[in-house]
Amino acid sequence: MDKAYIAVFSIAILFLLVDYFRCRRRRGSGSNNCENKGMLQLPPSPPAIPFFGHLHLIDKPFHAALSRLAERHGPVFSLRLGSRNAVVVSSPECARECFTDNDVCFVNRPRFPSQLPASFNGTSLGSANYGPHWRNLRRIATVHLLSAHRVSGMSGIISGQAATWMYRAATASAAGVARVQLNRRLFELSLSVLMEAIAQSKTTRPEADADTDMSVEAQEYMHFVDELNPLHGAANLWDYLPALRWFDVFGVKKKMLAAVNKRNAFLRRLIDAERQRMDSDVDGGGDGEKKSMISVLLSLQKTEPAVYTDSVIMTLCTVSAFTCKSSVFYLFPSIPTDMHFHILATQSRIERL
Repeated sequence: MDKAYIAVFSIAILFLLVDYFRCRRRRGSGSNNCENKGMLQLPPSPPAIPFFGHLHLIDKPFHAALSRLAERHGPVFSLRLGSRNAVVVSSPECARECFTDNDVCFVNRPRFPSQLPASFNGTSLGSANYGPHWRNLRRIATVHLLSAHRVSGMSGIISGQAATWMYRAATASAAGVARVQLNRRLFELSLSVLMEAIAQSKTTRPEADADTDMSVEAQEYMHFVDELNPLHGAANLWDYLPALRWFDVFGVKKKMLAAVNKRNAFLRRLIDAERQRMDSDVDGGGDGEKKSMISVLLSLQKTEPAVYTDSVIMTLCTVSAFTCKSSVFYLFPSIPTDMHFHILATQSRIERL
């Protein structure tokens, strides 16, 4: 038993020494001499604990925790989040200097291991580093997918989906007062619009059922989003405690890879279906305004197959769908009130009819 205690104590001391020298190498000696480029000259930081660093100081809400730390340690301070270093800038003047005078230094994003599986190994528009690949994705999105002409052509899709949503909500409320999960409903509405714009999917559910007012494709993709979001939250610990990723402690890695493979197979199925539709259509998919996002990209693929690959098409299709849930209330804070009046007006018209 004594030998076991000695072994455990020796291993603990070894890990503490490794953590101490690793932190000292990253922070540097504290002097102004930067000849040793392996050392980082970081701003002051609060006292840290071994291995975990300052993770114990991070609490919810996140911005409030950083605000409290800024009051104690100044507008610019550093944190050690497990195996990663971070610098917190809470002063407007310092932030302006970072993103105007030194914007090239801050333009790239860290490659977090938890984001690599779902972001096509960090090659999506939201996770790729600044460079030729990112500029190419941005050019495709701004010129071919989100131009003023293309966005104006989506107005019919948006108005049609919104009218269907409000009609079904008014029909369901005719039986009596009921609680509506508006956040969920707006997410479903946004996803229905996006899936119709991406793959021309139509609502094919029974008219009498107000709980199934999404197309089959939109429901399937919403299932992938609901499955991946909690896995991302659990996998965030990978980014700061690599041992959890190495040993897959919570079994998140297998679940995430399985969900990502199902999502990619679903997107390939949409691309293949649109490709067959274009091959069978004489005019190549109809008017430019009414073309889906996938058909536009497949048309470009015929001219430049090396640029517009299937992986690039899947990458561009996933960006909008993952961001629509969090952006609904941020972009349209008056939607709940407006929807309430629209539902009342629609219900009164139905009663008159």
